[in-house]
Order: sequence, then C-alpha cells, then structure tokens
Amino acid sequence: MKKMKFFLLIFITIGVFFISNQYFQNNKYNFNLNSEKGLLSLKDFAGKKLIVYFGYTYCPDVCPTELALIGDVLTKMDAKNAHVLFISLDPNRDNNITQTSQWVKYFYPNSTALVAKNENELQNITKNYGVVYEKIPLPNSAMQYSIAHSGEFYLLDENGKFVKKISDISYENFYNEIKKFLNEK
Repeated sequence: MKKMKFFLLIFITIGVFFISNQYFQNNKYNFNLNSEKGLLSLKDFAGKKLIVYFGYTYCPDVCPTELALIGDVLTKMDAKNAHVLFISLDPNRDNNITQTSQWVKYFYPNSTALVAKNENELQNITKNYGVVYEKIPLPNSAMQYSIAHSGEFYLLDENGKFVKKISDISYENFYNEIKKFLNEK
C-alpha cells in the first residue's frame, strides 16, 4: 500500500510538472530572452507577480519616468512578491546586458533586464503583448535614432498568466492598480 501511494505521488508530481511546463511554453506571453543569468523565460519567474515594461536605456524621458514610478510605488508598498521585467526595445544598443541590468535595477532592485537576440525575436514578443514601437532616425543627433513606443505596463500572475494592461499611469490610478494586483490570490 505504501509503495502504491509513493508511485501515485511521483506520478502526480511528474504530471503537474509536465502540465505547468506545457502551459508556460504555450503561453503567448512567454519569451526566451537574454539576461545576466543567461536565457530566461516566464517559467524562470514562476511564483512571482510580474510587472512587464518595454523600453530602452537611451530613452531620454519616458522610460526613466515610468521606471521611477514603478520603483516608487513598489518601494512604498514593500512589495516583496513583485518583480519588474524590463524588455528592451533596442537590442542593438542595450546588448551589454550587465549595463542594461544595472540601469534597470537603479529604479527598482527586484528587476530583470531582458534583451532579444535580434529584431525578429523582438517583433514576435511585442506583437504578442500588443506593444507598438517604431525606430525614428535622428540624422543630426549623436543618438542616431530614437524609439517611439507605447508606455503600458503588463501584469502577469505567479503562473505567467496575463492579468491586465495598465495604460493610465497617473500616480493614483497606477498605485491602486498595482496594489489590487499584488493583493489578488
């Protein structure tokens, strides 16, 4: 009888692992992106509430402002179960993953910078999230180009399931949306 229970427990454990692994692989919000720790996907963040933001480190105003907003809100909430994922829209300039990671962690320490291998990979991910972006040439600038992009935050639960997109980033609304998200079971 004990042997049968033991094998049943092993069978259930393997089944749960297989099903959860399949869920992450088939999730349209999943990714395989470069980080300081190597290639990461949603399953590497299982158990964490994710706040995903798309931007780039050379952004002169919008990205730093929005990352400062999320850092401030999460710090005030003492949100230990929250993790920020910064997905770069500029894989060419953000390819030094150590620098990109340090830049993101400046705004909120519990963050991970993720960079696509190439533009095709980035386009697939942004399409799945509904992110709109465009490279704008700046011929008379040392920057050479800028990237115009949407500025939403995407919330994914502990299982990598999409919860909602936050477009209204006025402080009060953003604070309330994040608080509600973090308190959901």
